[in-house]
Formats: sequence, structure tokens, C-alpha cells
Amino acid sequence: MRRFLSAVVLAVALGGSDAAAQQSIIDGWAWSTLVPSIAQTDILGTHLRELRNEQERRSTPPDVSRLGFTPSKARRSANLAAFIEKTRAVDPNGAADLQRLFAEGDIIERIGAAIAPVGLRTDNLADVYALWWITAWQATRGDNDTLGRDMYAAVRAQAARALNGAGSPARASDAEKQELAEALLVQTTLIDAAVEQAKRDPARMRQVRAAVAKGAQGMGLDMAGMEITGGGFVPNGKR
Repeated sequence: MRRFLSAVVLAVALGGSDAAAQQSIIDGWAWSTLVPSIAQTDILGTHLRELRNEQERRSTPPDVSRLGFTPSKARRSANLAAFIEKTRAVDPNGAADLQRLFAEGDIIERIGAAIAPVGLRTDNLADVYALWWITAWQATRGDNDTLGRDMYAAVRAQAARALNGAGSPARASDAEKQELAEALLVQTTLIDAAVEQAKRDPARMRQVRAAVAKGAQGMGLDMAGMEITGGGFVPNGKR
């Protein structure tokens, strides 16, 4: 999401760390570090494997409203504090960077303003999953260019079908949805910023690409085995 998310975080996240601390932050991006237990980690991977030709793209649009939630500022403050503490347990340097980042203002509101031009919101799990999925996939290819609005809409619909089919995310409480969404948004933003920083450092970019690919495996997503199309993600037959 170049020009969008990187501008939100680049000056703070990773910016004051030395190379060793920065690598520690990357290694701390494990899915389990921030994302709450309500996330079924193979939702998107299972959905992708079950795609059959063009059938999904011709189906009725999914009910995205089931995945929306009403955010609470108090819950957000608690969530962000919890993310810092979870990170501190495995990566003190990364926790310090998160703390500086969150002190700059409401990061979720800033992300919301940044992604609005491509039609995404921060208060719906389908939108947030789509943003994370695209950002992570691009990162494994060393890229963070902003795609067309139609691409984000297609992956949003795809994510909604997967989440609704899984059941538990759609049935989660507002508090649970908000925690999951905000964890994904923070992780997405850090990934985007790291890609932007690594663009002039091939060795660093290889580290970022490998770390994001490894983290995506925690969701059951083999990023090397998929491509994005006008209708969303599809298996590319390479795995």
C-alpha cells in the first residue's frame, strides 16, 4: 500500500532500531504473537484450496455485514496495550517500537483514513483480512504498490465468503472482532513499512520476504502458490 500505510508508520516503526533489533522485530511477526485465539488460522488457506474454476466469482455477493462491528475507543486502548505486552514477552525491542508508534496518535484511525481511497474500512473483518492478505502476498514478492480499487473489492468478497463459511468469526462479539481486526491492521502496517524500508537493501528485502512468507504459513497460506487476479486470489499451480 505504498503512499498509504508506509506514510502512517515508516518514520516510527523500526526507524530507531539497529539492524539486530530490526531483525528481531521481523522475527516477532509470528501470527500467534498478536492475533487472538478466535481466528481460525487456516480459514483463507482452506478457502483458496476449495476454489473451483469460476464458480465462486459468479456466485451471489457475500453478506459482508455479518463481519462488521462497532469499535470502542476503550477496547482499542486495551488492545494496543495488550499487543505491546504480548510482543514484549518475545521481543522487547519490538515492543518498544510498537509503544513509540502507538504514542504518535490513534494508529487505527490513521490506517482507516489511509485505506479509505481503495474502499476498505477498519471496522469490518472482511476488509481487514483482505488488506492483510494482499499486503502480505505483495511483501513476499518485495512489493507494496497500491492496487486498483476493484482488486481490493474482489479480495474483500473472497475473504467474506471464507470468514462466513468458517462460522466463528461472523458469530464473534464486537470486542472479539475488534481485537482480531486491530491485530491484523497493526501487523499489516508493520509489514508494509518494512517492505518500503528494504527496497534499497536486497539482503534486507530477502529477510522481509522470508519472514512474511513464514508468518503467512501460520494462516495456512502458501503465498508462493497463489496469484492475485481481477476476481481475487487463485492457486497458481506452482505448489
